[in-house]
Amino acid sequence: MATLTINSPGVEIVEKDLSLIAPSNYGTSVFVTGFANQGPIDEVIQISSRQDLDLIYGTPTNSAERYFYYTVRELLNSPSNIYTTRLAYGPGKGVGFGSKYSALVYPVRSVSNNTVSTDLNILSGAYVLGNPVHYELTDTEYQSVVDGSGFTWSSVASAVSSISAVASFGGAGVIVLNKAQSTVNDQYEGYYVGLTDNTNNNPGTNYDGILAAKTINISLTGTTYSYITIPNGTLEFSLSANYLTGPGDSISKVMENIPNYDISDRKSDDLLSVGVFKLRKSIFSTESFKLAYVLEDGILGSIDAFRSTNSSNGGPAINYFIESTESNSRNVQILVNNYISNKNGSTSIDINGVPQKKIRVLTNQLVTNSDTTVTGISSTLYSTLTSAIGYADSIYGLGAFSNSTTTIKSLGDIPSKLDRALDGVRNEDIYDIDVVVEAGLGTIYAAASANSTDYYDEFTYSGTLSAQVEALRTSGTISATGETIRGNYSTIFDKFKNFCSPNYVGGGRGDCVFVADPIRQIVVTGSNSKILSNKNKNFTTDVYWAIRHQFELQNTSYGIVYGNWAKTYDTFIGQQVWVPFSGYAAAAMARTDAARFPWIAPAGFTNGLVTNSIDLAVNPNQKQRDELYRANINPVSFFPAQGQVIYGNKTLSKKPSAFDRINVRRLFLALERPTRKAAQFFVFEPNTTFTRTRLVNTLSPIFDRAKNNEGLYDYIIVCDERNNTPEVIDNNQLIVDIYIKPVKASEFILINFFATRTDASFQEIIGA
Repeated sequence: MATLTINSPGVEIVEKDLSLIAPSNYGTSVFVTGFANQGPIDEVIQISSRQDLDLIYGTPTNSAERYFYYTVRELLNSPSNIYTTRLAYGPGKGVGFGSKYSALVYPVRSVSNNTVSTDLNILSGAYVLGNPVHYELTDTEYQSVVDGSGFTWSSVASAVSSISAVASFGGAGVIVLNKAQSTVNDQYEGYYVGLTDNTNNNPGTNYDGILAAKTINISLTGTTYSYITIPNGTLEFSLSANYLTGPGDSISKVMENIPNYDISDRKSDDLLSVGVFKLRKSIFSTESFKLAYVLEDGILGSIDAFRSTNSSNGGPAINYFIESTESNSRNVQILVNNYISNKNGSTSIDINGVPQKKIRVLTNQLVTNSDTTVTGISSTLYSTLTSAIGYADSIYGLGAFSNSTTTIKSLGDIPSKLDRALDGVRNEDIYDIDVVVEAGLGTIYAAASANSTDYYDEFTYSGTLSAQVEALRTSGTISATGETIRGNYSTIFDKFKNFCSPNYVGGGRGDCVFVADPIRQIVVTGSNSKILSNKNKNFTTDVYWAIRHQFELQNTSYGIVYGNWAKTYDTFIGQQVWVPFSGYAAAAMARTDAARFPWIAPAGFTNGLVTNSIDLAVNPNQKQRDELYRANINPVSFFPAQGQVIYGNKTLSKKPSAFDRINVRRLFLALERPTRKAAQFFVFEPNTTFTRTRLVNTLSPIFDRAKNNEGLYDYIIVCDERNNTPEVIDNNQLIVDIYIKPVKASEFILINFFATRTDASFQEIIGA
């Protein structure tokens, strides 16, 4: 019952919103990663046109680049949303990454009882961070910082000049570790870090928390706190701006908008914003050299180790300590002095929720702000602070300096590069991804590993590579030689599988499928030699068993494989080339989704037509398709009247169940995503019959839509006293059980013809 707010007789109208609409899926998003001739590395870019593809990634110049380019190009022939990441050439993790770790070590002073002090064990007051020391770390030093064995946190702040070794880090306030081993090059490209507090987050103040971009231009063997300032003329963006008339893309504005809610009140005085920016050459600038930026990480957290906040996903409150909130960053690890964070004691938050310890970054705008209540610092103290620790109103180069450039397109450590590429799109709240494609990356790695080369040559089929592939062509158990290439390929396959699967301990997404490719040399060798063109080869031994052995250890409903490669025309070299089929399969899924729904099988003459392919590496007949299908490998065949057609609907799930079919797996994913998004609005709502009924009513349209469009035979949503018992409610849980009868695709159609006597009654024969 609504509560009246009027106190005398009258009529009051109160609105109650019961119209929450479940979100629908829009479009099919596909993620592709691989090598390219040019373009930003280690960065997620959405490609929407052929012009974008050519401008950003350039013309493919080798086989590895061709696989990536033509996979994306085929996807552009479908209504898909395409996300791409370019893998870096170069040894190890590639250009932009080195063998050294590094750290930004922020000196600190405390302000308590209107006194600047090196005492970090204060009960109340402000901790002020200054100009950081840049320190390059060896592997051993880095591990000692991470595990805490290299230094001991001190309650006495160190002088800036004394921060000259890992053992002296204990007197610092905050340490930002470069865990990705990224570098800054001689053209200022690399990763940069900026810090701000909550004193300048009022919408009516200028964006001036960051005034400069500073970096190093020499390779160090230890520390420096002397930086060079990047000229503003080199930057395509502004560092600061007027809040009314200034440009909207300034670094300072981005830093102030890292929090998605107002943190300017006194209850947020312990919050620190950390921005990790990637500076790299601008793609679209008309000038020869301009730097653009991308915000890689926006991290917000408390310096109080015991601070907690409500989880947007429901359940118990989560820790809001900045060392915890940055845990998902692939770039940095943040450490806070134990005496500042109270890690060895108790929280500094009082009974009113106000932190007794503030965190402040020494900047020009902090000095300009004369409100001691806000800053916690008297104006008379700034000269002392400035001379002791210096200003920190800049973004600072995070990585070690490197002036090396790559002239040879070496592949480097592909698994590590792939890990980082996948980490870049792991957050499902930022990137809606439905399909991930291999784009031949497994072939590239397996072939290069076989020949112990740092490049991929698809035209050469000899030596160890041919021996390993030929070892797969057997109906018996494969030898150690065959196991080697299968293991190398599986290294790449498993990266993709773990990314898509929900039960991966490292944090799989669980909301997308992965389309894999057979190793190219199983079906095509050299520049243009189909394996079955060799009269000494046969389909069963040399194609079926080879592909089966390649994938026989894989068992996942999130993985799909099509047993073919496609031929297309390369306009840049004027020749026909073979490219991975995974891009064609994902394009067929996107077209099916757009014309119909994700739960319709992307196969057959209606939904599985292959476009823009000149030829197929393998053209299996009915009996050969039977063999492939029994091994969960989807055939692709040419039919004279229809053309090239995908003729399979299986996942790589070995267990016979509904999930061994693509349409059912994608049906569940298409239902789970909007269900999760809709249910988030009920987190922290009262666990009552009214709430549970509203939740069921909100979710029902999602399933009605699938039921009314050939996705479900029927369903039921249970969310009442049957599964929400008093014990469940007392555990602050709300349980929803959804039972689904998925529609099965009619893959096997049996047509019986019956000859009858002339005087036979059809009604009697069929029992009508």
